[in-house]
Amino acid sequence: MPSRRNKSSNKQNFLKRRTFEGGRAQVDAAHVATQRLYCEALKFWRRCALRSCKHHRRCCGEATACLLRGLIHVPQSRRLKARKEVIAGGPRRVAPATHIEWIIRRADFKTVASWGLE
Repeated sequence: MPSRRNKSSNKQNFLKRRTFEGGRAQVDAAHVATQRLYCEALKFWRRCALRSCKHHRRCCGEATACLLRGLIHVPQSRRLKARKEVIAGGPRRVAPATHIEWIIRRADFKTVASWGLE
């Protein structure tokens, strides 16, 4: 008679509630990912001092600082085009990782840009 193996369950408990710290971490990660998409959509990597950003042709450094540093050079019309591109997933068409990121991508640009100033 074969013995029963202890298999780990791959089922996730979707009814489990997250802690406040876990939720805050997800919101922070979603803001950083959205800011990184804005940096890529506005092509801030072209003027970046980091060599890795120019090499990979995307933002590899601190997304919040990069966004705030380059924002003064961007006209309002380009910001609106970048918002549409970010909602679509940026130049690489990256799907949102979580529902929170999906919501933050559609938030007002001012709330996304000013998030790191807290």
